[in-house]
Amino acid sequence: MKTVIVIGGGVAGLEAGVFTAKAGEETLVLDSGSSLVLNTSNIKNMIGHNSIAGNELLKKGKDKLDDFGGEFKEEKVEKLERKDSGLKITTSENEYETEYVVVASAGDLDYIELDVEFEEGVEGPYMMEKHVKTDDSNKAVENVYAAGLANSWEYQTSIAMGDGAKAAVNLLSDKYGEPFTDHDT
Repeated sequence: MKTVIVIGGGVAGLEAGVFTAKAGEETLVLDSGSSLVLNTSNIKNMIGHNSIAGNELLKKGKDKLDDFGGEFKEEKVEKLERKDSGLKITTSENEYETEYVVVASAGDLDYIELDVEFEEGVEGPYMMEKHVKTDDSNKAVENVYAAGLANSWEYQTSIAMGDGAKAAVNLLSDKYGEPFTDHDT
């Protein structure tokens, strides 16, 4: 059983997965392979990069996840539900149980079979019909957090990455019962 499963392997999901894996939590990122950032060939507003393509950014994120012992699988999530033992995720290929989930997928959120609240999305390109309603710490319900487009209408790469980091830091703070900090020396 993984401690944390992140649903969505775009920039928000990978950032959440990197944070939790770096903290030593057994982390699995599940992704359908259709991240919106793959449509971007020239991101110029990322600190540390003059320009970077979306596919290159995702590859670097997967490499960093792997560096910290996290796992990445390309599997489409079909169901997220609560069981007595925790949370259960059913994909097109497997079933997983976990203690914590970060929902960071864009698109259809109908796989969520939990008592979460949704809020209406906004119209426009790359927008979603609904978003998971969270508190200020990205928490939707007990042990379930949302980041990126699943949580907000904002689809800028740097905002999504920051939102994934915020969800992971708050998840870890809840898990450890104290504010989580991650400062390398």
